[in-house]
Amino acid sequence: RAIAMSKEVEVPEKTGWLSRLATGLAKSVGDGLDYIAGVDDPEDLETKDDGSGVKSDENATERKALWSQLKDLIGADVMSKLSVPVFIMEPTTMLTKMSEILQYTALLDAAADEEDADMRLAYICALAISTYSANERTKKPFNPVLGETWEFQLPNDAGVYVSEQVSHHPPVGAGHASTEKWTYDLTSAATTKFMGNWVDVWPKGRTRVALKTKGDVFNICPPASRVNNIIVGRTWIDTFGEMTVNNMKTKQHAVIKFKECGMLGGGRWEVTGDVVGADGKVKLALVGKWNKSVTVSKPDGSDSKLLWEKEPMPADPTKYGFTQFTFKQNSSKTAPRGLLPSDSRLRPDRAALERGDDALAGAKKFELEERQRNERSLRTQKGETYHPRWFKLAEDQHLHPLELDVGTPVWEWNEKYAAASEKRAAETVEGSDPVETTVFDPWCYEETRSGTA
Repeated sequence: RAIAMSKEVEVPEKTGWLSRLATGLAKSVGDGLDYIAGVDDPEDLETKDDGSGVKSDENATERKALWSQLKDLIGADVMSKLSVPVFIMEPTTMLTKMSEILQYTALLDAAADEEDADMRLAYICALAISTYSANERTKKPFNPVLGETWEFQLPNDAGVYVSEQVSHHPPVGAGHASTEKWTYDLTSAATTKFMGNWVDVWPKGRTRVALKTKGDVFNICPPASRVNNIIVGRTWIDTFGEMTVNNMKTKQHAVIKFKECGMLGGGRWEVTGDVVGADGKVKLALVGKWNKSVTVSKPDGSDSKLLWEKEPMPADPTKYGFTQFTFKQNSSKTAPRGLLPSDSRLRPDRAALERGDDALAGAKKFELEERQRNERSLRTQKGETYHPRWFKLAEDQHLHPLELDVGTPVWEWNEKYAAASEKRAAETVEGSDPVETTVFDPWCYEETRSGTA
């Protein structure tokens, strides 16, 4: 269908010829935008994907309303600015989403115990690839409000992972975890580009993994992803381009290529990579699929070894396609004693969506957004500046050349959490469930907290 083949426009006969011409041109342009975006007819917005692959027109009205908001924003970075409806969301937040790389912390333990420097880098590469195994979920997590946190007790009580929303405009989250063997630090942001029926996502920020036992420090520079068919058709996600992982101590590096999905699904999920020594020679080869497994071998393919394999999916992943790890993320069982009242688990909109009450989830989401606007206005009136509780701006960002376009200031752990956590834990009633007994409270001002702002 050519753009010129727009629908006939009914124009009253008494309208002047200039008005009729302008109306016809506007309609043609509108139809052209629909075509370019992959929406031939807004009346066709009757298909959605709820994660089960079953087509339904349950949210056709909402999709039409979403398209009416988005169609004039093609080419813009919109996802951090737009309040999206809950029907395209899942009951998690971006703070929990950005921690999914820690599902396979055994890879970090293996890297810390490994004597061969090339294999240590290979384990870190496998960890970086593994996080995309949760990327087949197509629903959008909730955007955290400023000051929101998420805490997670690492497996075997090895440590605690803590993340915090340190900036709202632009949205930036920071995370930190530390064990006897390694530390993990993250400043996470993203740039998006809305292209009609799909959205391109470019991760920004800085990722650091330090192995305490070896003194190695690695950075991870991830590839882009694309969310396809967000308006029409079955929604699916593709990740493509190059990921680089650098050992900033030894100058070793790895280049991992994520193959873009071709016609009829050819090449989807495939990854290949080379571990390169400081001398510039390829030492190891990586191959696999980011949603399944990764193996390592010598460059000629010999001595192949399985590095990582995706854990089996639960018997009932729900319509969101949750992994076992995601269920644990939302559970109070993985929360440390003395859970912060700003924790994502406690969000009323997230909890309502998890229970299947979309209407209440939408209402609570709107309420939180309004409170956040009110708090921002209060802060402006008071002439105050927001300061995160658990992170501080990095004095020296130590950026690798590939990280120069970080896109956001780098945040680092301020070491205040441990003492505060011990105090909260001592005040916790034994046997109580913090998710059931604690009210969500990330606010700085009593006026916001009480709803009188």
